[in-house]
Amino acid sequence: MPASPRSFARALSALFLASCALLGLAAPAAAQVSIVPGSVKGGSTETFAFRLANQRTDTQSNRLEIVFPQSPPIAFAEVKPARGWTARINPRPLDPPQQSGDRLISQVVGSIVLEGGAVGPGQFEQFLVTLGPLPERGDLVLETVQGYASGATDRFSAAAGNAPVIVVSPNAAQGAPPPAVIEANRADQVAAAAEQQAEEQANSGGITPFAFLWGVLGLAFLVVALVGLRTHLLHRRAPEPEPKPEPEKVSNG
Repeated sequence: MPASPRSFARALSALFLASCALLGLAAPAAAQVSIVPGSVKGGSTETFAFRLANQRTDTQSNRLEIVFPQSPPIAFAEVKPARGWTARINPRPLDPPQQSGDRLISQVVGSIVLEGGAVGPGQFEQFLVTLGPLPERGDLVLETVQGYASGATDRFSAAAGNAPVIVVSPNAAQGAPPPAVIEANRADQVAAAAEQQAEEQANSGGITPFAFLWGVLGLAFLVVALVGLRTHLLHRRAPEPEPKPEPEKVSNG
């Protein structure tokens, strides 16, 4: 039996409300902090590009906090200045202190806070951060907090499974950290690689998961609307069946 106009309207309303609820849940997860490169050899000092992307449409992103794990500890961090942003490296005590070569390390990197700048909707900012010495192997899970001009925050944690991770693989040739000149060249290479990755993503027409979700839900809503409209029109245009003539009665008289 064809659907009535009232049931069709109820179906469209239910689909619209479900779509809005799903998009509301998905919006916070759209924000992201990525790291280039995501995998390195262990035991040395490396430079990474931390990319802060703003995928919200109603506010600017103006703060990034990177929290370092208790284990493995990272003894050294340096942030390349970014225009409009201030960087603060917060140390934490290492208990018990550890010996590294001829140095006794009693403090390590606790967190890095970058703030003061502004990342507009649909844009990203990139920060070059040198870390070391890295562990010989394992995963370096960096919990992050992204702040917005509106006062909202997005948290990415190990418990939620969405924190950015640097994968550290064993390095056969362990040695001292590279000289400053080599490290500067490494920073330039990391920046170039990150810019190239961003350009390739833009040229490929890549879309964010949030935009893709909008597209899928919009298409589903349109299909349901068209099918319901077609059913409703067919129901209205169908001709009423003509009544069958009653057979004539034959008189025996």
